[in-house]
Amino acid sequence: MREVIIETDAMIRFDSAVDEVAGADRMLSGFVLAYGQAGRGKSVAADRYHYQRGGAYVRVWQGWSQTAFLQRLLFEVRGKNMDMPRHTGNRCKELVVQLLEAEPKPIFIDEADRLRIDRIEDLRDIHEMTGAPVVLIGEEGIFGLLHERRRIWSRIAYEVEFGPVSPAEIALYAQQAAGLDLPLSLSTEIAQKTEGDFRLVRNMCLLLERSAKASGSFAVDQKMLDTAFSARSWRRK
Repeated sequence: MREVIIETDAMIRFDSAVDEVAGADRMLSGFVLAYGQAGRGKSVAADRYHYQRGGAYVRVWQGWSQTAFLQRLLFEVRGKNMDMPRHTGNRCKELVVQLLEAEPKPIFIDEADRLRIDRIEDLRDIHEMTGAPVVLIGEEGIFGLLHERRRIWSRIAYEVEFGPVSPAEIALYAQQAAGLDLPLSLSTEIAQKTEGDFRLVRNMCLLLERSAKASGSFAVDQKMLDTAFSARSWRRK
């Protein structure tokens, strides 16, 4: 299978939201909240935007201290052609502010629901000082985290929900990634079986591609799909 990215409706809304805050005047900039269950394409959308249009992208590690988080953020903001900084957390924060004041760019924080609320406060401070937009990406639990602090929640300019991928999007992905001719009726069954989880859809397409190569036909039929369904449990826990 080829590694391809299809532009889903959620990705289009995400791009539009980030474009709005990135292009706004400093006083009108804000936070973007991108949320949804695992496997819905949030990280792919953020990584694609950061790669194509710029920004600093940080994927959160579990248990990060303030210093570890701000060291990583500084590393991403200033560029990856330098060693990981060893400054204190406060000094890293000061340097991030200096860099973003000189050259504003969006900050993408993936798996932000793993952060402590104080790290979100650090991001609010940076946003207040520089006007740089902050994009928080996480699962639904991030709402509970943000509701702890009204002064953070009030800065959310856009909310972008990443829901299940649609049958049409599944059929398009199957065709572009594996050359599969997948009827809409069967892609609807895949959407139901996988609950729209893109990672499970990808795994399903891998099995269908294998069957297609074995049979010599890339037109997916009900028998081929039923065989893929029976290969494993597709239920989410």
